Amino acid sequence: MNDIKNSLEALKLALQTEEEGYKLYKSGADHSNNKFVKSIFQQLFKDELMHMDLIKRFYAHLNKSASWTQLDAKERNYKGLKGEIKTIFSSYLDKIQQSTTAFSDYDLDIYEKAIEFEKKGILMYDKLYKATLDDKAKKFYSFLRDMEQDHADILDNTFQYLKNPEGWHLGQEGWTMDY
Repeated sequence: MNDIKNSLEALKLALQTEEEGYKLYKSGADHSNNKFVKSIFQQLFKDELMHMDLIKRFYAHLNKSASWTQLDAKERNYKGLKGEIKTIFSSYLDKIQQSTTAFSDYDLDIYEKAIEFEKKGILMYDKLYKATLDDKAKKFYSFLRDMEQDHADILDNTFQYLKNPEGWHLGQEGWTMDY
């Protein structure tokens, strides 16, 4: 019973974390004047909503039956930002390249906060993964950890682009200078 109680507390912590992420990304989408940044953060807050719904479902099942449930096929196949990034990036790439205005300090600041937030989420889900013996719980925490890792990777990659588009393109194309 103590393991169930600990698991319920862990899910409460996970839900609070996802709610914080939702607020961060909603604020980023609402306050940025850049459509590219808005699109990234809009997808991120949708992902956080999905995570919150998932955690609530798992919490309710665990609280009622004292056992973990499983991700369904739709949940396992959810791609979120990872599935949308190419569409978002390609739809704004021409506009970004033609724009003479740089991204705002707000945009860069919110990206830095988002990257740090995602890194903390990865660590939290990794810790929860390691703390449980239940295979279904491990799969659940692994799924969330992997999504947070995808978020962190995408945020870092697009942040590098925002800071230095020319350098980002060189890096993507694998250009090096040989002497």
